Amino acid sequence: MFLLRLIILLALVLALLWLVKRLFSGDPEPEQLESGKSENMRQCKYCGVHVPESSVISVDDQHYCCQEHADLDQH
Repeated sequence: MFLLRLIILLALVLALLWLVKRLFSGDPEPEQLESGKSENMRQCKYCGVHVPESSVISVDDQHYCCQEHADLDQH
């Protein structure tokens, strides 16, 4: 009987520690995450890095991660 009480007490303490850690960790709650707002990624033709479509530099239907790579690839 003593062992059962000890196990239950340990489980409660662990649950409480987990809850306190979650509350003060600064991690966003799942409800706070932007759901459904994904963005397509494009691969830079010059270096191969993937960048969000909104940040890509497009030149002649080629995609680049920055203006420098677009300029370097044109030469």
